[in-house]
Amino acid sequence: MSEISLLSIVKGRRRQLHNLLRGVADQSRKPAEVVIIFMNEEVPEQLPDPGCKLYLHRHIDEDHPLPLAAARNRAAALASGEFLAFLDVDCIPHPDYLAQLIPAVERTKGIVMGDVRYLPKGSALDSWTFESLAADAIIHPRRPEIPADKDIIPLAYPLFWSLTFALRSTEFARLGGFDESYVGYGGEDTDFSFSARKAGVPLFACGARAYHQYHPSYSPPFNHLEDIVINANHFYRKWRMWPMEGWLRKFEEGGYIAWDKDSIRLLQSADEETIDTVRSESPYG
Repeated sequence: MSEISLLSIVKGRRRQLHNLLRGVADQSRKPAEVVIIFMNEEVPEQLPDPGCKLYLHRHIDEDHPLPLAAARNRAAALASGEFLAFLDVDCIPHPDYLAQLIPAVERTKGIVMGDVRYLPKGSALDSWTFESLAADAIIHPRRPEIPADKDIIPLAYPLFWSLTFALRSTEFARLGGFDESYVGYGGEDTDFSFSARKAGVPLFACGARAYHQYHPSYSPPFNHLEDIVINANHFYRKWRMWPMEGWLRKFEEGGYIAWDKDSIRLLQSADEETIDTVRSESPYG
């Protein structure tokens, strides 16, 4: 049976990481290894046993505190498996997660996303069970749902996001991984999927369940305003279209950016009071 590398990147989120590793330990199809990249922080001394090899690596980026694209690429470079299963640190994989996700990659020869269910505040604390997670979980109202009579569905490329997905390591290498010109948060996921579309790599979703652990969110994400402006400009230069248009409109309406036909210019940063006003308690973080 082909080997699987499960990959995750971390900044803070220790409780979430512990829960992820507990979920990996219960997988009905075991990965050969788990690779965790810690972004600009120390590697912890003690973590739960995931039931397989566990590789912990520290990634230092002096230019940015949250080097998401580079950290994912680092995880892939260190992995040895034929299949790469990327899982966000906020997610707890259902016991059949890999048993469903990897065969879907084998069948489609593409990129396959899992099925994320969201947990409300107060769920996934120390006493959780998979039964309690299933009882608490909520379907995201704006994400595609897998019909009951299908196990795999094709997905439009703009709907890709890196919360949970898998592909062959050879395909990841062929696509060149994530574009490290993107700084921090925003746009790098859509860029990756557009590269897949350009290369003719199909995109699908399947029923491999992952439970997203609650954390506060910000809508629009003023806490990532500067990164989003930089990344939107890079995306436009590369693909000649604008990503994240809903957020950009909100920033423009608030007087934070000047948005012209071919460029966006930052006019002012968001202060802590503004950021706090858009903090949301929604589970869809």
